[in-house]
Amino acid sequence: MSFSFFIARRYHISSTKFNTVRLISHFASFVVAVAVCAFFVIQSVFSGLHDFGLSYSSSIDPDLKIKSVDSFSFVVADTIIAKLEQVKGVAVAAPFFSQEAILRFEQQHKLVTLLGVDSRYDQLFGISDRIAVGRMVSYRGEELLLGYGTTIDLGAGLYDYDGFIECLLPKQGSISPLDPSPFVSIWATNVGVFQISEEVDYNYAFAPLPFVWSLTKTAANTYTAVDVNLEKNAKNDAVKEEIQQIFGSEFEVIEKEALNPALYRMLQTERIAIYLILSLVLTIALFNVVGAIVMMVLDKRNQLQTLLGMGSSVNEIRQIFFYQGLLLSGVGAFFGLVVGVGIVVAQSFSEFILVPGTQLPYPVAFSLENLSALLLIWGALSVLSAWIASAVVRPQLLH
Repeated sequence: MSFSFFIARRYHISSTKFNTVRLISHFASFVVAVAVCAFFVIQSVFSGLHDFGLSYSSSIDPDLKIKSVDSFSFVVADTIIAKLEQVKGVAVAAPFFSQEAILRFEQQHKLVTLLGVDSRYDQLFGISDRIAVGRMVSYRGEELLLGYGTTIDLGAGLYDYDGFIECLLPKQGSISPLDPSPFVSIWATNVGVFQISEEVDYNYAFAPLPFVWSLTKTAANTYTAVDVNLEKNAKNDAVKEEIQQIFGSEFEVIEKEALNPALYRMLQTERIAIYLILSLVLTIALFNVVGAIVMMVLDKRNQLQTLLGMGSSVNEIRQIFFYQGLLLSGVGAFFGLVVGVGIVVAQSFSEFILVPGTQLPYPVAFSLENLSALLLIWGALSVLSAWIASAVVRPQLLH
């Protein structure tokens, strides 16, 4: 233990003759504790809101999406899909065919994105778990699974065999003026109602793959994309590279962040802004440490003159108050972090704080990244504030 740190520790645990100086020191540690606690809790809440928001905004966004570079749709053999599923790190792969179509029920019309899927798509996103009434579409049959919003807009019922839903798609190529209808039309039955998110509920509908192939007059094994979800600890870059080798240069493998770049860019900007604001709050809190150290220097002036006379250098005396600043900040940060972690963990398990006006608990996420960022920012600012405070010790003050 160095001489300067030994004296700083003695100053920290001993009382002073001025009660005001002691109160200022304790208050400085308390303010740092509050700032550190607030920093960690707010960052954990933001992380929770970030995950909560993405769970809805990207409800049907996979970890990886495979699309053709040059064409809207492509033909892929079942053997290629089977080979894709055997790639190390791939959990589920689900090809699908997406096509905008018009749904008509009685006098109501609605434009939706019709997704032709099979059972693998249900495994990928767990659509069956989001169905409020009814069931998932089967692989064969003329069936539709509508979102809650689409069901309301059309006024369609469930298993209504007296009122089928008509799926309409404009015919391709030149149309004869004698043709009574410019649309390809197929009737289907609504077998369920799902609730995922407002965007999906009002704009998407699911149907069996053969049904969509028949509606669009396309061949079997024709898809517009293949969605892939990865295993928990999979190496994204390695899996992506192997998939690219399987499909070749005519296809592109897109990561989840690239599917909605504006959203992820906005969230990243918000994250940086919150870090900057909380860092400013922590900086202001550490100014109290600077003030407390300055008051302590004035309080210990006579003792410092004695130390100088005994042979201590000015730099050693400065180090005393540098360490003293770190101790004040460190004690406050320790207790603040303990309280902050306790609040986050308690909210994660007991969910005792609810969003006002709802029964939803405030989402929080304990993250080592947030903890590391807090310790790094606090450490840098603490060293800076202690250095500024110790700079008050000058030869003129000690003589």
